[in-house]
Amino acid sequence: MSATAVMPSFDRLGLLNDIKAGYYRSEMAPRRDPKTLERQQDDRARDEDRFAREARQPAEERAHRRRADKAAYLRDKLAEAERADREQDR
Repeated sequence: MSATAVMPSFDRLGLLNDIKAGYYRSEMAPRRDPKTLERQQDDRARDEDRFAREARQPAEERAHRRRADKAAYLRDKLAEAERADREQDR
């Protein structure tokens, strides 16, 4: 008798359906305080600026500058959204 390897079969469609069902059943993430998010982005921008100044390679400095710019952009957008929400509530 020869030993043959039998590949286990699995139901890809069934797995995808299970994943989708779990996704739609999951609860939405709780809404976070915009001020907290804004502070986090401000901290991230400050840290990345410091990392850029301490970088030893030009490519490393550019990467940290891009991250600092992105964090500052997100911080500003969060502040803008908060102002818009306050004006809308008036």
